Amino acid sequence: MENSLIEKLWESLNPVVVAKGLMIDKLEYAKKGRDYYLTIYVEKEDDVITLDEVCVVSDLISSELDKLDIIQENYILDVSTSGAEKPITDFSKFPKYIGKYIYIKFKFPFSGMNDITGTLEKIEDDTLTISYRVKTRTKYVDVKIDNILKANLAIKF
Repeated sequence: MENSLIEKLWESLNPVVVAKGLMIDKLEYAKKGRDYYLTIYVEKEDDVITLDEVCVVSDLISSELDKLDIIQENYILDVSTSGAEKPITDFSKFPKYIGKYIYIKFKFPFSGMNDITGTLEKIEDDTLTISYRVKTRTKYVDVKIDNILKANLAIKF
């Protein structure tokens, strides 16, 4: 769909979401099969969002969309969250994940590994320091950001 619609939707809906202490992570409007879908991913800055919070903000978004009435087609509104294992798509935002448990898949094998799951300890220049456990020992590895294929938050078991 055209970017101007997405921009208008973002501009109009973001204040509604922010007022509830959340943020829009991603907004998509697309035809899937015979139906149009407006999909909005909402997140909390540094915390896990609850189902109740998603439901409340979904109702508010729905009311705001009714007032705006800028989408001509019939569509299905889907408000959700990326979940506890949210993808980290903007690597420049790694500093906000310091102290968090993350998963990183490497572009090229590194230190005998294709990927790593551990705690992001620090960032210096273009290098992340990750701590991870091997049996009862904690080890550290420095990972260059340009060798990261993908990253996401992880759940620690």
